Amino acid sequence: QSAENMFRQVKLKSTFGLGGVMALLRQCRRACYEAAMNVKVGTALLELGGPHLKELQDSSHLMGNPDALHQEMDDKGYLLIRGLHNRQDVLDARLAVLDHIRSCGEDKLDPNYKWEQGVLDSRCGHGCVPFMEGKNALTHSEAVLRVLEGRRARSFFENFFRESAKTFDFKWLRAMHSEGFTGAHVDNVYMSRGSKELYTIWTPFGDVPLEMGTLAVVEGSHRLPGFKKFQTTYGNMDVEAEKLQGSLV
Repeated sequence: QSAENMFRQVKLKSTFGLGGVMALLRQCRRACYEAAMNVKVGTALLELGGPHLKELQDSSHLMGNPDALHQEMDDKGYLLIRGLHNRQDVLDARLAVLDHIRSCGEDKLDPNYKWEQGVLDSRCGHGCVPFMEGKNALTHSEAVLRVLEGRRARSFFENFFRESAKTFDFKWLRAMHSEGFTGAHVDNVYMSRGSKELYTIWTPFGDVPLEMGTLAVVEGSHRLPGFKKFQTTYGNMDVEAEKLQGSLV
C-alpha cells in the first residue's frame, strides 16, 4: 500500500508535497547485486545494478540541512529519507488499510494467512483491490492521518520550506494487486493545478522488499535535455482539462 500526500506552501499559495520519495529496500540488498537480480519494472525486466536500474541514493544524512536537501532535489529530482515516519505509526496505518480491504469481501485476502499479514488471495487480480483514494473514512482515519499529516511530516516540511505548510484533503492511497503496477506518470499532471511548485511523497505502509514491488524514479528527468519535449507536452498537462485517462503505460 502506498500514499502520495501533498503539502502546500502558505505564503506562495503553491502546492508542495511531503517532500521526497521514501522507498524501503531493506532486504537482500547486497545479495541482489551479487546475484545480478532481475527486477520487473512495469512490463520491462531490468537488471538491478545494471545500466538502467540502480538503488535510490539515501539522503537521510542531510536531514536538518534544508539547503543541502534542496540541492539534492535539484540534482536528482528525488529525496530518499529513511525513518521519516514513526515505524509503529506506519504499521498501525497498514493494519487500518488491511482491515478495510478485508471488510470489502472474503475474496480479497488469502484465508490461509492471518489478515494482518496482508497476503492477497491468488484470485484477487485486476479490479479486486478496493479503490481507496480521495477523502473518505479510511484516508481520514486517525491511524492513516497520523502518518500522512503527522508531526514528523509537518516538521520536515516546515524545515524544508522554512515556513508553514498545508495538505490537500484528497489522499492518493492505493494498494496494488499481484503482478499489477502503477503506470509511469508525472504527478504534476494530476496534482498541480494553479502551481508549478509541487513535491510529492511515496510512503510504503510497511516493509516492501523488491519481490513485492517498490518505487522506480527516472533520475534527473526534470532537467535533462532529452526529457524537454516530454516535460513541455505531457508533463505540463492538466488531467481534468485534457480529459486524460490512466497513465503513460
